[in-house]
Amino acid sequence: MNIKTLYTADEIKTAVQNIALRIEEHFGKDEPVIALCLLNGAIWYAADLLRCLPDNFELQTIRISSYEGTESSGKLKWHSALPECKGKQVLIIDDVLDTGLTLKAVHDTLQENGAAKIASTVAINKIGRRSVPYEADFIALECEDYFLVGYGLDFNGKYRNLPFIGYIK
Repeated sequence: MNIKTLYTADEIKTAVQNIALRIEEHFGKDEPVIALCLLNGAIWYAADLLRCLPDNFELQTIRISSYEGTESSGKLKWHSALPECKGKQVLIIDDVLDTGLTLKAVHDTLQENGAAKIASTVAINKIGRRSVPYEADFIALECEDYFLVGYGLDFNGKYRNLPFIGYIK
């Protein structure tokens, strides 16, 4: 498989540090924030991001999926329940914003469950791929419509552990 580098490990690190400053400014350092990581892909981004944020950010995880092979199935599969969020601030952390289906569903469900303040961040935003209207509040990196691997992004479970973000040619 031919993988071309899109963003190096150093470029990712700089982007994460920059977006962390904006997220900290948005939520502040005082009130607790649930940092809700969408597994499996976002764990790399969440780990790097949380190391740059103050200690009022508390990691929680859920597993939700929509991909089958290289395409979104258009249907979400919830593998775990959301944490209790009524009256709380929540930062949704995902690896990639593609169709918008997953992030919109998580955002809407948090809202329905009474979260006081919700924002989302993604490691990478795929431009022009939305099938539902949703945009992340904090975007570390952007790209065209490539099939991405590395830094948590996978192809059938492989290549998540690459230290860079690449695309399959």
